Amino acid sequence: FHADAGIRDSVASRGLGDVYKRQDHMRDNTLKQKLQAGDAAFGVMITFPSPQVVEMLGSLGFDWVLIDNEHGSITVENSEDLIRASELTGIAPIVRPVSNKPEVIAPFLDRGAWGVQIPHVNTAEEARAAVDAVKYHPSGHRGMFSGSRPAGYGLSGSTADYVEEANRNTLVCLMLEEVEAIENLEEMVEVDGVDVFFIGSGDLSQSMGYPGQQTHPEVQALMENGVTVIREAGRVAGLSCPDSHVPKYLDMGVQYFHGSVNRLLQSSSVAYLEEMRRAASTAGL
Repeated sequence: FHADAGIRDSVASRGLGDVYKRQDHMRDNTLKQKLQAGDAAFGVMITFPSPQVVEMLGSLGFDWVLIDNEHGSITVENSEDLIRASELTGIAPIVRPVSNKPEVIAPFLDRGAWGVQIPHVNTAEEARAAVDAVKYHPSGHRGMFSGSRPAGYGLSGSTADYVEEANRNTLVCLMLEEVEAIENLEEMVEVDGVDVFFIGSGDLSQSMGYPGQQTHPEVQALMENGVTVIREAGRVAGLSCPDSHVPKYLDMGVQYFHGSVNRLLQSSSVAYLEEMRRAASTAGL
């Protein structure tokens, strides 16, 4: 007895066969589509498990949200509601797992993440391992679970269709955060299956001996060199940088950026308080 066949028989007995055949497992990955079209995509990183905040970010018009398992309090268990909130408001849910290991990556994908942004990838071998962990056959060896949430819990469609959809829709972003990664970049950009090569300026500055100095001339020069290698290979570049540097990198062809909930709260709160206190001062209060 095959589960797919059993479900098909069940829905057919209720006159639902056509509906069954038409159902897709996964939503189209709007972030991948945007990047493939050559457009810029702007996201926000969240480090704490608040579906409500994710819904707000989606309603505000951000393209994607980085659900951060590496540095905050987000876990496999509480990520699922964040992913649902993302889908509800049309913002693409991308998870940053704590490491480049299949057993760490797969649980987030099984809960519906549209992609992963994998930290500290330094070599072509590590890049291939990341793709292998994210993709099913024939592109990789991701563990098969046809009863997962993105597979419709195994209640509709076929496993073969789900595998094809997952391989097409799931985004792979590699974070280049050490000097070693930039030195190996010409080989890394030849790896198939990677959607975004993301230069992380924070850890990169630390690996160069300038921790926290993302705007240091030497750090910026290395980042620009990395962007050039990525773009000349015809691949999509992303990076982290101060907002004032974004126009420069947009001019260089970088498409994938994100801020953070913390910084958005800070900037909007500072602006609000300055305006209110100025008004209070004018009123003599």
